Amino acid sequence: MHTHTKTGSLARTILKGIAITGMVLIAASNPYFGPRLIRALDKELGRRKWRQIQKSLYELKRRKLVMLSWKPDGKLEAKITGKGKKVVRSINIDELTIEKPSQWDQRWRVVIFDVPNTHSKSRLALTQKLKNLGFKMIQKSVWVHPYPCTEEIMILRKFYRIEPHVTYLETAYVEDENVWREKFNLPLSS
Repeated sequence: MHTHTKTGSLARTILKGIAITGMVLIAASNPYFGPRLIRALDKELGRRKWRQIQKSLYELKRRKLVMLSWKPDGKLEAKITGKGKKVVRSINIDELTIEKPSQWDQRWRVVIFDVPNTHSKSRLALTQKLKNLGFKMIQKSVWVHPYPCTEEIMILRKFYRIEPHVTYLETAYVEDENVWREKFNLPLSS
């Protein structure tokens, strides 16, 4: 899960760009990528030097995350590998966040899971990710968050391949609500 941490931020950006566009043809003399990738990565790559980009590409190739091949017209073709796709998926998981709306909608998001021992690594990873996203544990395998996060939970349970074992629900009523509110520094109800 942590293979991508060794990948520099420029290499990660390039890898994600190749994943988005599928395949990239790079003119050897041109310090920029093809137009589709430029659109996908404009902000991050626009001002970078060609040598840095080239170095990052070869690092991705060395780690078998992309395949590079020269074309007869002098362009370099970059394609993402299966291993590269896995790394991109884990980068996306690491970048998941839950946005805090300007006003709380008074609803609670609850995640309940019963993951079998055969998936203990996935259970541990999910628990850690829930903590990182700001969830609080209410009981063993019962985690709560005050802000909308349906999509994030769907992505997580799919990524960790534990979809049948994880339940997401929303509720407006909680018996000990002030205990929950305190955990998130939300105003107490009277």
